Amino acid sequence: MKLQKYIFLSFFPAFLNLGWSHDAETTKPIEKTHAHGTFDAHAHAGWESRYFSEGRDALDGNSLWTGTVELGYDHFSGGVWYGRSSNHKYDEWKYSLALTQESKGFEFYLGYTYLDFSKDHESDCEWSAGISYVELPFALETSLDGSYSTDAEGTFFEWATGREFNLSETLQLSLSGILGWNEGYVSDGHHGLNFFALRTGAKVNLSENFSMVAHGTQSLAVDRDPTLSGDQLLKDFFHLGLGLEWSF
Repeated sequence: MKLQKYIFLSFFPAFLNLGWSHDAETTKPIEKTHAHGTFDAHAHAGWESRYFSEGRDALDGNSLWTGTVELGYDHFSGGVWYGRSSNHKYDEWKYSLALTQESKGFEFYLGYTYLDFSKDHESDCEWSAGISYVELPFALETSLDGSYSTDAEGTFFEWATGREFNLSETLQLSLSGILGWNEGYVSDGHHGLNFFALRTGAKVNLSENFSMVAHGTQSLAVDRDPTLSGDQLLKDFFHLGLGLEWSF
């Protein structure tokens, strides 16, 4: 039964008519700007009802305020992300750089992120890589991403499949299915499949350069082991986020 459940969860997102958007998830890492020959820049500010990370409610019910500045040109992109909990007991900085290449519907990237947890006087370095394909039937898109933590000496993988819907010139919707797999990234959590999430997002263009974004995500824990401290915050929960984006 366990093997059958894994097979079902692994292929389930690919059969959903789903999609996703960076703009509607304000706690995602710095966006890997698509390779093109023009300068591109964004600024994001938002609020998340929970800090969703590796399928975990990382702040155990507390909400998170976030801000991001992202820059990109040609194959290079980078940015700074900041998050602070509503009770002011947690803050985190992320400084990221990425190199992106596109070819025949595929996009590949290699990235580096330095994480600074100033209140805890701790830090970490992460190397990430990913591949996405945007020419699936029914306008579906799929991506596989992996992040390696030098501190934990482990990797976390996420596979997402979905679709975006351009309902009008001012309104975009997205739906997606996401699977997360832990291989030592959460060092005190169980290895293997950790979560499956269903997510919907929306973006409303208020002007040429200014947008409002929102998302809602239901995350479902997979094979949670309550005896492991790293699995204590791995649970079934719903969270939502609201934000503003400025392109310049």
